[in-house]
Amino acid sequence: MTSFTPRPRLRNGHWMTIFCWAARRRFRLPAADARLFQVAADTQVLADCYWQPERHTRPTILALHGLEGSSSAHYMRGVADKALRAGFNAVLLNQRNCGGTEHLGPGLYHSGLVEDAAFVIRELARTEGLDRVVTAGYSLGGNLALRLAGTESPQSLPPLKGVCAISPVMELEHCVRALERRANFAYQWNFVRNLKNRMRRKSACFPGRFRP
Repeated sequence: MTSFTPRPRLRNGHWMTIFCWAARRRFRLPAADARLFQVAADTQVLADCYWQPERHTRPTILALHGLEGSSSAHYMRGVADKALRAGFNAVLLNQRNCGGTEHLGPGLYHSGLVEDAAFVIRELARTEGLDRVVTAGYSLGGNLALRLAGTESPQSLPPLKGVCAISPVMELEHCVRALERRANFAYQWNFVRNLKNRMRRKSACFPGRFRP
């Protein structure tokens, strides 16, 4: 593997983060096929699917977002844009409660919940005939991608042909401690603010289950 070389003016990690968040990007994406998957008796997850003609003959990328992300995140849509141009189908999976889906199940998502991604892959193989799926995950989604590869075998999940993890959250305690550094206050504040708002929405959907 070659070492990552940042742009000359983006060698500082904070500048790199802000640039990637704020830079305007244009995507040439068709309307997504929104699809619900019944991953548990009381829970559904939502995926935005972008299909090629004769989708069963094409490889498919299953994209997994990071903490407090969704299928509408710019990096997720960027993956879909590149995948379509490369001849792939693209399935952007919202983890439980993400993308405005708090009402679709009583539980919460976490960094080890790989069962949903495995279910979606099996369901796409069963209903769409997709037999070549690769999974790409960012941050917390990267942890899920690696865990998926470690918990499923080629025999238990035949369509899964490869995984890619971008900045995976492999050591949760170290990542949390890094987020709590004074220099990273803005990022911590943003995550905590979003998590608080999500729990308020979750409590409104399932009164009495959570204590805001």
